[in-house]
Amino acid sequence: MLNKTAQKRVLHVFMNLNLGGAESRIMDLFRSQDADVLLNDFVIMTDEHCYFADEVVAKGGTIHVIDSPRDGIVKNLWQLYQLLKTQPQYTALHAHTSYYSGLCVFIAFLAGISARITHARNTSTGANNLSSRVMLSVGRLLSAMFATTRFAISTDAGFFLYGKNPKKAQFDVVPNAFDFRKIRHKHDSGTEEKVQFGLDPNLLNIVCVGRFYAVKNHDFLLVMISELVQERQDICLHLIGDGELLESLQASVIRLKIEKHVRFWGKRADVAQLLSLFDVMVMTSKSEGLGVAALEAQAAGLPCVLSAAIPQEADIGLGLCHFVDLSEPLAQWSKAIQAQALLAPVSKAVIDQQFDHRGYSLSATRQRYLDAYLRHEKN
Repeated sequence: MLNKTAQKRVLHVFMNLNLGGAESRIMDLFRSQDADVLLNDFVIMTDEHCYFADEVVAKGGTIHVIDSPRDGIVKNLWQLYQLLKTQPQYTALHAHTSYYSGLCVFIAFLAGISARITHARNTSTGANNLSSRVMLSVGRLLSAMFATTRFAISTDAGFFLYGKNPKKAQFDVVPNAFDFRKIRHKHDSGTEEKVQFGLDPNLLNIVCVGRFYAVKNHDFLLVMISELVQERQDICLHLIGDGELLESLQASVIRLKIEKHVRFWGKRADVAQLLSLFDVMVMTSKSEGLGVAALEAQAAGLPCVLSAAIPQEADIGLGLCHFVDLSEPLAQWSKAIQAQALLAPVSKAVIDQQFDHRGYSLSATRQRYLDAYLRHEKN
């Protein structure tokens, strides 16, 4: 159980605590945090029961629920302000909510929170309309004025949220730390285990991990797979995830007549173990803050074929990643996938050492966060 008498507490701001990239990464830190040093609490903006909620509560963490800004931004911000004023033990507020994080740090400033952190985690709003552009501008301005520390998971994510003006948009890129050592290497999974999970070891097993949202560009991926099937029949695409486009994607699989070559796995909590079953990871995203799935794939020793829209920081530098522009012919994607699948293996020891070298360890990230939380602490 957490030590409730610990003095240092940070409030993380999320829309929910489901199996998203940012949420999963903060949970990795939550699990490994020394409660005598820092307590991590959460505020979310949904009444739904979230995936990580039971774990947080079981370990003594606190989850506060306020109304969604979609139900009224004034009410939402007033509830956040009241929470911060009635919970004076918080040392810091850490907002992981794109342009909304600017509003969060403004409210934290008004509430007297001395350490106010914004965290850039994506490179688009998901909707290119006037409202989103206005909110991005407001969030960027408020972050510049009221954030005491600005983090980003990649240079591109930082440029998106904070702008490219070097004088006004100063930010620190912090690698998206995760427990890379717990991810099984592909050569630790034998034929028997693949069969156990329903994979045919004689096929080229391609995996894509990601929510079924438009930005992930699964439609392009399915069309590309349909083209690859024309070349060779011994392939299977495995889609791990869930989302609003599930039914649409299932319909596309039928329309493209590739039902025998695509498998939907649904949302999984055991991705760290599953990755070792596959031969190559493919991501055709239109944009990514970093591309955590690609990092996890490399931790498993999987070669990757990635959209050029994914930041270069997703490549850990061991030759496992090949980037292809979305404008390239489908044949280029097919060629890249087949070539990557034939790469010589890279040992787990070398991979883990490279992640360590590049600052992806949980201990390094915990310290950088703690420094930001305590740097502006009131005496």
